[in-house]
Parts: sequence; structure tokens; C-alpha cells
Amino acid sequence: MTYLPAVPRTTTGPLFADTGLKLGVFGLNVTSAGAVTASPERHEIDWDQNVRLVRMAEDAGFEAAIPFSRWRGFEGRTNPWGNSFDPYTWAAALAALTSRITLFATSHCLTVSPVMAAKQIATIDAVSGGRIGLNVVAGWFAKELRMFGVETLDHDARYGYSEEWLDIVLRLWEGGEDFDFTGKWLTVESGYSRPAPIRQPHPPIMNAAFSSRGHQLAARYADLSFVSALDAASARKKVGEIREVAEGFGREQSVWIAASVVCAETDQEAQEMVRRWSEVDADEVAVRNAIEWTMGGAHMPEEQHRQLAKAVASTMAGYPLVGTPERIAAQLADLQASGVDGVALTWMNYETGIPRFIDEVLPILEREGVRQPVGSTR
Repeated sequence: MTYLPAVPRTTTGPLFADTGLKLGVFGLNVTSAGAVTASPERHEIDWDQNVRLVRMAEDAGFEAAIPFSRWRGFEGRTNPWGNSFDPYTWAAALAALTSRITLFATSHCLTVSPVMAAKQIATIDAVSGGRIGLNVVAGWFAKELRMFGVETLDHDARYGYSEEWLDIVLRLWEGGEDFDFTGKWLTVESGYSRPAPIRQPHPPIMNAAFSSRGHQLAARYADLSFVSALDAASARKKVGEIREVAEGFGREQSVWIAASVVCAETDQEAQEMVRRWSEVDADEVAVRNAIEWTMGGAHMPEEQHRQLAKAVASTMAGYPLVGTPERIAAQLADLQASGVDGVALTWMNYETGIPRFIDEVLPILEREGVRQPVGSTR
């Protein structure tokens, strides 16, 4: 491995406290975030609802609220993910309306200038009193990127671009002397940004690490890394892999996983909900587009495509937390035992899902010592 200097790691605040498994609300700012389906139960967004639910999560002790960054949907009959709130302004507004929870802005490197991103995050950090984080996305589907007139880069090139982007953002956050930067993809002349963020050494950086090349970027730059898995054994393997890469950079990682909650009175009822969303209420065109545009579905074997279609239509292929409150709590305990530090949660319907999770799952997690209780912030 080519030697690269270690990026200073952020380790303070509730996200990194020794309080057990961390919890985040994920994707609340996007319609149908929890599943690509035409079900009438699917999530619809409005601002007052987003504020109310983030505050509810904060009062219950959740450590983070993480938005998706979406610019168009997956079309089909219902265009899932087609309505969305911009993540930077979403985080800024919520920063003024909350007091403890860490708010993330999710940013596509290819669509936002690193100079603009650095300034916006520093501003939201001031508004929030040091509670903003940056979730970095290396790329997305070409139809979105074409809206920005952005050149489509291959997989490895997107990560190279993102590394230059992060080098510039981190340099701007330092608040030192003006600097010039000339890379393969990005150039900055007399780079300058004031004020620097409140959070030191910098606001926490989050990144999804789903490929070996992604592991390299996340391990060097991110304070929190997403891994993808469908069972606890696979999660343990993925956690070990990203931490091993991080050790090569002289760094540690807080490892998170995205998970979808389907909670019911019985396991059978929860499984029936999954079946209904993915079969009876299926939006086949939207599901196919989601798989082919974002997961390389056009090159998958037919059986793999079929299984993935069911997962996308019911849990958006996140880690499936399906069953009774007791079963979901046990699954979360298994994830923690596998080395996972935090879970970013989605629901088919956040309006009913978040209160039920708080009332029925969270007490079990606290009773079993999976996480410590956190006092209300209001």
C-alpha cells in the first residue's frame, strides 16, 4: 500500500460515547425511503412531519439523523424516492430546532463543489453548536448526474475524485493559510474558508464502504463507515475487513450498517407485511430501475435479481430487522456482538414505525444492556 498520512479522527460527542449500540434515523427526507413499493403505507414527506419525528428520535436518545441525497426517483407507477428535501438545507433547518442529536448532510462529491461543501458544513456546525456531520457519497446513477452536466466516471475514478474532494474540504476546514490544489480532477486556487468548524479536529465524516476501493477511501478519511450485510456472520466479516484496512492507515473505525425495521405482533405478521409490499403492492418498473441503475442489476444472474427485487421492494435491501419487538431487539444485539457500532434505521412508514420502535424495541435494548438509556432532551 502506498503510504498516505493519516487523517485526524473525530472521536468526541454522543456518536462516539461508550453508551452501546448507536441509533440513527435514516432517509426520513425522501419518499418511500424504506422500500421501493407502491404500497399505500409507503413513507410520504412533509416538513412538519420530519421535524416532529427527528425531535422524537432525539428525545428517545437516538444519536443521529442521516438524510438521503436524491435528485430524482426510480419512476414506475409511483416514482419512489422522487420527492426529497435537499440534505444540506434540511440539516441546517433541523440544527436550529434540535439540541443533542447529530445531523448529517449527505453529499454527492460529483455534484457539489468542495469549497461550497466546506462552507456549508462549517455554517451548519455553528448553527448546531458542533452537531453536524458529512456523509460522503462517491457517485450515483448516471441519469441523476447528467442533470448536473457531470462527466460519468468509472468506479475507481469516482473514488479518486472523492479523495481529492475530501482533501480540499479537510484543508479548508483547517482554516490556515490560503492554498492551491492541483489534482487529477480538481483544482483550487487560493483556497480559503472562514470560519472553521466548531467541531475539532473536524466534523465527523461518514462514508459507505461496499467495495475494496471504497474501503480504502472510508478507512483513510471516514470516522464512521457503512458496511452492507444480510446476516450477523456476514456483518462480522465486513466489520473485520474495514477495520483491518483502517489499521493500515493508523486509524480506527466506527462501523455502522443500514437496516430496515418491519415490526409486528408476531413474526408471521411481519413476514406477511414483507410479502404484501414486495408482491401484492410491487412497482416492478421502479424496482427494476433501482436495481439496474444503482446495483448493476443488468449483469446479475436471474435468481439473484429475483431475490434482490424482493428485498428492494420490502426493505430497500438494508439489513432486515423483521419480526416482533423481541426478535428485532435480539437481531440488533447480534449485530452489536458482530462488532457493529451503530445502525441507521429505515421504516416503510416512519410515522408509525419510529414511535413503535421507541415504545417497544428500545426498552428491551436498554434492559438487555445493548445500549444505555439517554435522558430526554426536552
